[in-house]
Amino acid sequence: MIKYFLIGWLFAAAFWAYSINWIFDAINYYGAGTFLSGTITFLLIAYLSVYFGIFLVAINYFKDHQFKFLIIPSVFFLLEWLRSWVISGFPWLNLGILSASLWGLLPVVGVAGTSFLMILVMALLLERNKKIINRATASLILLLLFFGPGHYQEGGKEKLKITVLQPLDTNMTEIIQMTNDAESDLVVWPEAVTVYDKNISQSIPQKEVIGGFFRKENTNFYTSAINIKTGHFHDKRNLVPFGEFQPFGNLLESFNDFFNIPNSSLSRGDLNQIKVDWSALICWELAFNNTFTDRVRGTKYIIHMSNDKWYGESMPVQHLQHAKARAVESNKWVARATLDGISQIISPRSNESSKILDRGEKGSITHEITLNEVDTFYLKYGDVPLLIISALSLIFGMHTRKNEK
Repeated sequence: MIKYFLIGWLFAAAFWAYSINWIFDAINYYGAGTFLSGTITFLLIAYLSVYFGIFLVAINYFKDHQFKFLIIPSVFFLLEWLRSWVISGFPWLNLGILSASLWGLLPVVGVAGTSFLMILVMALLLERNKKIINRATASLILLLLFFGPGHYQEGGKEKLKITVLQPLDTNMTEIIQMTNDAESDLVVWPEAVTVYDKNISQSIPQKEVIGGFFRKENTNFYTSAINIKTGHFHDKRNLVPFGEFQPFGNLLESFNDFFNIPNSSLSRGDLNQIKVDWSALICWELAFNNTFTDRVRGTKYIIHMSNDKWYGESMPVQHLQHAKARAVESNKWVARATLDGISQIISPRSNESSKILDRGEKGSITHEITLNEVDTFYLKYGDVPLLIISALSLIFGMHTRKNEK
């Protein structure tokens, strides 16, 4: 068992070291220093790699089980689900998000479900028994992944012209000027550009703005997406550990002082918030499946605002990939505004998306989108169906394996 765990751990460690080395830049941005930033990054990579180590142990444990072709993808699905919840969760770069060519079933099973199906295909192809049936089933699943409804969804009929800003910094004079110069009446600002003040709307009388602000309510301080014309807001729920909240409370109170990290005591937004025609996902909320489905269900289009400035060069590319996947999962447009890139107005149909404002490119994008209030199967039910199937499959596998012994 230890041998399989170590093989899986080493393989995953190589993947995570390559994929999330931007964590080092994020920590070092605040002056932690090379040694400490490297140590914390290594510990995170070591932790994330544990999940794949467990997966290889499960493969070995169930290798002789009659239904291993179903149990093994179930274990993988459950491990990805656990990774998105343990501590504060790190639901980043699930297997199903890595290749857009395989997004044919995203509107049905989502990214996590696509991970399940990819492992299921591999398990079926490696089955020694009933090769014809298993390979035919695997081929059908592959066809659906490559050519399924996610690649051919229809858009809505109602249209809306929208502008996203990429101002590079939080200079409000320039942001207001860019807003007033925008080619549409609805303008989206990046995350947390300033503290919310109702008087801001007086400087932008002709525009409707959905912007990222710090919002104070009584003794609580939130980071929020606010429509300054209507006053409607969404508060960020999935906060960044240490950067926005202390996951262990006062036990690590001196931690942020050492790193010089601001805004470490933000309040967490409610799970259920009042909805209007738009929904907002702030920064890495985009990666949390439950937040995404709860927030977007019943709305017509998605606002995604972020500040990826302190995460290095590779993270914004991965963040954009998550936004593209969410557009396909929901069949709703995503207007993504970031402080310094990468910004884009994203269609569920990739050929309709706007141009990209790349990293470090100041400017704005104006694009016409279509609105869609019809929810996909995945938006309605999320990961619940596969979570139940996977849990039951694992319980069945564990029970029958115990009886065999």
